[in-house]
Amino acid sequence: MQNGTVDTGEKVKGISIRVLVVLTIAAIFLCVLFFLAHEVVLEDQTSFDFSVFHYLDRYRSPGTTKVLTFFTFFGSINFLLPAYVLLSLYFIFFKRNNIRSFNIAAIGLSSGLLLYLIKNIFQRDRPPNPLIANVSGFSFPSGHSFSSFTFVGIIIYLLWQSKFATVLKYAGTIVLLFFAAIIAFSRVYLQVHYASDVIAGFCLSFVWLALCIFILKRINRKGDFSKKAVA
Repeated sequence: MQNGTVDTGEKVKGISIRVLVVLTIAAIFLCVLFFLAHEVVLEDQTSFDFSVFHYLDRYRSPGTTKVLTFFTFFGSINFLLPAYVLLSLYFIFFKRNNIRSFNIAAIGLSSGLLLYLIKNIFQRDRPPNPLIANVSGFSFPSGHSFSSFTFVGIIIYLLWQSKFATVLKYAGTIVLLFFAAIIAFSRVYLQVHYASDVIAGFCLSFVWLALCIFILKRINRKGDFSKKAVA
């Protein structure tokens, strides 16, 4: 009995530490987000953004532009919308987990609405000389950065909820974050977003995903309690 109590206490302590770490990181990223919104959007301090463009000029080439144009597609709605649909359907038909499917769909839809709202609040113009055509919409925050990190964050969360070996979880996390980082970097390299847009998109993604997971977990727990009460 005593061992069981100790094990439970250790689990609770471990969960509390993880929650505290996530809250601390989210608070830091939220501060960075507010700082960027104030400095680069409201105060129009663009020296950092254009210095990044000037630095990247020496590394631009047709080959690199072609490769990063390919990667930037994976942060677009043309890829992410079908990806969300397929992931949701996977949990419905293969895992028989309607709750998880609903959670994924809810995060995807709410993320799109949040991004649309914030972009229209700040209405920051895009960089003047993009390297690709047919670029529209406002610039802050980067939709590709926000959306790719959010989707990758969902996959990482699901990965750590799975029964895969720990080494595979770490390896998968590194690969997925690196993939999302390439997508985010491609937006700056292609000059369709400022570096501050991309950083803001990443920070917003972490904060929003952490909030969504917290809220959905609370909703799901209440649903379970209601079912038990009825039963």
